[in-house]
Formats: sequence, structure tokens, C-alpha cells
Amino acid sequence: MSCRVIFIVFMLLASDWHFGDAARILAVFPTASISHQIVFRKLTLELNKRGHELVVVTPDPVNDPTLKNYTEIDVSFQYNDKDSLPNIIGMRGKVDWFGWLKVQVPMITRQVTKIFEQPDLKKLYHPNSGEKFDLILMQMFFTPAFMSFAARFKAPMIGIHSASLQTSMQYAIGNPILHSDPSNWQLDMKFPESSWIPWRRLDNFIQSWRFIHYHRTVYLPKQQKIAEKYLGIDIPDLHDLEKNISLIFVNQQGPISFAKPNVPKVIDIGGFHVTNKIKPLPKDLKKVLDEATQGFVYMSLGSNVHSKMLPEKARKDIVTAFSKLPYKVIWKFEDDTLTNIPENVIILKWTPQQAVLAHPNIKVFIYQGGLQSTEEAVTNGVPLIGLPVMSDQDMNVRKMESVGVAKKLEITNINEKDFFEAVRTVAGDDRYKQRMLNLRSLLKDKPYDMLENAVWWTEHVIRHRGAPYLHSTTADQPWYQRQDMDIVAFLSATFVILSILSLFILYKYVIYSLRIDSDPTVEKSKKRN
Repeated sequence: MSCRVIFIVFMLLASDWHFGDAARILAVFPTASISHQIVFRKLTLELNKRGHELVVVTPDPVNDPTLKNYTEIDVSFQYNDKDSLPNIIGMRGKVDWFGWLKVQVPMITRQVTKIFEQPDLKKLYHPNSGEKFDLILMQMFFTPAFMSFAARFKAPMIGIHSASLQTSMQYAIGNPILHSDPSNWQLDMKFPESSWIPWRRLDNFIQSWRFIHYHRTVYLPKQQKIAEKYLGIDIPDLHDLEKNISLIFVNQQGPISFAKPNVPKVIDIGGFHVTNKIKPLPKDLKKVLDEATQGFVYMSLGSNVHSKMLPEKARKDIVTAFSKLPYKVIWKFEDDTLTNIPENVIILKWTPQQAVLAHPNIKVFIYQGGLQSTEEAVTNGVPLIGLPVMSDQDMNVRKMESVGVAKKLEITNINEKDFFEAVRTVAGDDRYKQRMLNLRSLLKDKPYDMLENAVWWTEHVIRHRGAPYLHSTTADQPWYQRQDMDIVAFLSATFVILSILSLFILYKYVIYSLRIDSDPTVEKSKKRN
């Protein structure tokens, strides 16, 4: 009997369970985009495996009845609103990220209100609910009103972002604002081609601070009013909740990102959604790919940008270019409007992307530059052709191009010749493949597992009820002190004053000299002497 007890105790100690340390976590991930949700999902499921109880607000629930202590609040109704947005490819070159955000503000406001009114969520935050949480895990994107849950439940908050942070969030936590740095992706949608022309840098400066000003003086107050409507007027200012967040998980990995300085509360994550257990391909698709002995090309513009959004001319040019290739082509195209499809092109409305990228016969992946797709391509060693459209996509493709594993084409100016040449070059030049394999090796070479690290930091914040020691005092400073604008203003004013004083003295001296030269009494006095 004693041996059995010892064995049970040993197994408990060796397991991942932490009895007595299990926490209750409210995770709020409102954005209706599966490419965002798959990043967050891996972390919440891993936390659940560690024995923590989670309540997850998401538009993409996993709906797994075998999960224990894992409750999902379904807000998938948001997908109904996405069809009302304008064609994002048509907006490229006309607006920057700020402009695109303003287009979406009415929809976002409507969705935030609907989420607050979701019955299951309403039961949680009702004043008499008695619900308690040890941590709020919050997506940091378009919905800052939900940060108020940290105040409602008196719990520390961790942010998470599926891509690099927006400048508004970087400003809030005290990160330096790099207006024209390659890591600032918010301007790329309007100015796809990077430039160091002085006027462009000035415009970058103006637009970056214009966005930050709008976020802090217009957008956050609007979100504040929504939060106060449902949680009461005694909730703290969202500005304070935002800057005092315990830490933020940011989906960025050094080898595939442009390096930039970060305050200590920014914790890099990455590759969470990339699976080691790829599901088998459907039999008919597997047969096609297996028989593509010369190789195949895969094209998909992701879950937010669709191939059906392409202009008619671009579609025709792509189809013509594909018809000239010696490869099979798998093209994710979302409707049945594509005509004159060549024999070597197979159209699918949905593809098991990770399984397709893992197939040994793939030559090149043509994509929109999404970060999650980039991670999948690098993991599988697949060279790229990027057709970026919005958000961080230009930055991602530019980074891939800079390390020699991709070519970038402008999606608003696709033509048959350039498209064909890009595919032929990347698919036919083995150097692209080798450089991608080298990049994959670099990406895998890490001192620790990123998911394990994220779990550790999460539990660290839970154990210590926050991580205030990570807070940068820069976040408490006004904008002009962060950028040393007060020093620049003082020196500039001093220079101007001294310049004016010097000019005034010079002017007086010249006038005095002219008077002496023209005064006859002075001449007579000189002659007498």
C-alpha cells in the first residue's frame, strides 16, 4: 500500500499539474480573423493543460467538448459585418493604416457594443455576479474598451498581439516611436515603396503622430464611453490601463522581423500556430501533389484578403502566366467567377495550408505577406513571392526579400510578364530554396521554447499580481520629453534669440559706422587733428 501511495505522489509531482496554483483567466480576443485567433488559441489551450481555468471570448471557438475548465463565449456574429467593408485591394495606395482604421470605426464600435451585450459575457461582468478572475488576457488591437475588465475584476492584465505593435500601443508603453524605420508598418499601405526622400520622412513623422493623437484624444475616449455604459463611470481611464499593462506578448521573431528597441514588458512570441502534427492531405489533393513531379506552385492571399478581390485584368494576367508554367498550380480562390482556367491550374475555395506547404514537391508560395503564413513558409523551407496589401504585410515581405528568400510584386500593378518572371525565377533558382532553409535553421535556433516562455511569464504575472518592475518611466512622460522636444525647443529658441541679438548688434554697428562716415563734423575734426 505504501509503495502505491509513493508511486501516486511521484506521478503527481512529475506531471504538469500545479495543484493550489491553478488560476482563473478571462481571455478576450474579439477580432474576427482566424489568422489572429490561431495565435492566441495555442497559448490558451496550453494554459488549460497546465490546470488553469479559462473563459475565452472569441469569434472562432474550438468547440471541443473534451476540454475541461475551458469555456468559450462565441462572438462569431462579427463575421457578418466584414462583407460591408470596401475592397481592401482597391484602397491600397489611397489610404494609410490610420485611414483604413477610420473606415472601420463605425463597424468596430457596433461590434464592441454587441460583445458587451452578449448574454454569457454580461453574466460575468454583472455587479452581482460574484465572478472573480486572477488574470485578464487581452488582445491589443482595435478594442481597448475591454481593458476595463481588468478594473472590473481587479486583476492584472497581459496584452497579446498577433503581429508587431501599432505606434499607438508603442507610445502607451513607452517604446520609442520610429517614424521612418522599416519596422513601422502603418504607412506602407499608402506608400508601398520605401523611400528616404526628406519630404517622405517628414510626412511619416506627421502621419505617425497624427495617428497617435487620434488614438489618444478621439478613439480612446469613445471606447471609454462604451466601457462606462456597461461597467459604470467609476472605471479608471483607459489611458492609464493601457500604459500600466503588466506585459505584452508580441508575435515577432528576430530572424524574420526588422530589429527595433523595446521596453522590458514586450515579450516576443512566435510560431505558436505552426503545428508539428500536420493532418494528412485530402486523398484527391494528395494524389495531385504527389504526381506533380516537376513541382507545384501554391497561391493564397489569406483569410482577410481574397483572390476574388483582384481586379479582372490582374486575374487574367495571373491565369495567363500560370498557363505558361511547367508546374501544377494550386490557387485558393473563394468563388466560382474565375474563367478560362488552364489545365495545370486547380482552383480550391479552401486549402489545408500547412499540409500543402509541408509537401516536398512545392516550389514557391505566392501570398499576401501575412505574418502567420510567413512563419509557416519559413518553417517548411518554402521560397516566397509577396503581393502585400495592408497592415504589416509590406514589412514582412520586405524583410523576406532583404534576406534573399522572396520577391515582392505590387498587387495593384500586376502584369503577366513580371508575374511569370517572378515565379520562374524563385521556383527555378535553387539559391532561394537554400537561403530559406538557412533561415529556417536560424529561426529554430533558440535558447528556449517560446510557448513555454509565454506560459512562464503568464504564471509569473499571476503569482505576483502583476509585473510593475517592467514598467518604463518613459510611459509616464509627456510626448515632448520622450522625444527631447523640450531640449530641442530650448536650444532652438536660444539660437534664434542669440542670432537676432547678433544681427541687431551688427545692424547697430553698421548704422553707427555709416553715420560716422557721412557726418561732415567728424571729417573736420579729423583734419584738425
